[in-house]
Amino acid sequence: MDHHCHPLRRWPGHLEPNDLRACFTEATDRRQLTEHAAHTPVYRLALRRLAPFFGCQPAEAAVLTARNMMDPARYACELLERSQTGMLLLDHGYGEQAMSVEEHRAVLPVPQREIIRVETLAERLVESHRHAEDWLDAVRAALQAAVERGAVGLKTIVAYRASLRLRWPDHREVRAEYALLRQTLRAGGPRPRLTGDPLCHALVFATAEECVRLGVPLQVHCGLGDLDADLAESSPLGVRPLLVHERFSDLRLVLLHCYPFHREAAYLCSVHPGVFMDLSLAIPLAATDGARAMREVVGICPWTKLLYATDASRLPEMYLVAAELYREALAEALGDLVERRMLAYEEAKVAGEQVLAGNARRLYRL
Repeated sequence: MDHHCHPLRRWPGHLEPNDLRACFTEATDRRQLTEHAAHTPVYRLALRRLAPFFGCQPAEAAVLTARNMMDPARYACELLERSQTGMLLLDHGYGEQAMSVEEHRAVLPVPQREIIRVETLAERLVESHRHAEDWLDAVRAALQAAVERGAVGLKTIVAYRASLRLRWPDHREVRAEYALLRQTLRAGGPRPRLTGDPLCHALVFATAEECVRLGVPLQVHCGLGDLDADLAESSPLGVRPLLVHERFSDLRLVLLHCYPFHREAAYLCSVHPGVFMDLSLAIPLAATDGARAMREVVGICPWTKLLYATDASRLPEMYLVAAELYREALAEALGDLVERRMLAYEEAKVAGEQVLAGNARRLYRL
């Protein structure tokens, strides 16, 4: 059960090398993609994992030639089936070329549920609300409506827009920043983008309160990710206000990615009952260090708190490669505990089943 992933993009007519390379790096600069992205262990490994599917050499040109000859929808379904994914929890607030909820469900014959990206939803409501208080109330109402329609969780990308060192909002600052945001809208520019601590933190606290009221988890990006994020401000330790205030005592918080702060995230999982985590993007992008991170995490994070996720997006290749690498890293980490006689084989087997599916099933009440 992939609890943290994104939709495929609409089928490109022809896949170019940089299209495939972009799935296995967070880099977006064309020069980085062209000159360097192919020269990483994870990209070479991806080619080796894909080549047997096509019956070709594990070379980029051979894989792309074979791939471009296939029907995209059939190819995507076959790769997803090989990934052994039984359900997708999708954040559809990502990417302008991504398939809609309806398109994605029509293409991929696997159960899918929606995770609502709060910042994307909130930005759409700025134009129709003059005052910050009214805007936050509208966000709350929209989140409730989304959950009533079937969304199983909410997600904040505050670390992409501001500091993850959360601070209780000053209402005067929130009003002032919101007025500036509305001013840019009246100037006739594109839809305003939420940035800065006052507005972004106010939105996080309001969303956390709604998560408690609605009984759904809140996903929080931390650690590595898009270039928008300041890694120095992305440690999960910054969410402490959500962990210690009685207002959020029933909040279920899910830390995403986490690397290189996976030890901090695992510690939080070990002491706070409502905190969960995944390693998602860290597993493929950090290559051997991703597997090492998994070994470190299972040493302190209860296996009832660790979730399987790929953070796959855009192309189906990422779903398959990330899934295989995650299972192998988990097997290696649990196997090491068995060899050290810290776990019995049957205990490790149960732990693996919980991480891959059972924990998400309980957390999202699926």
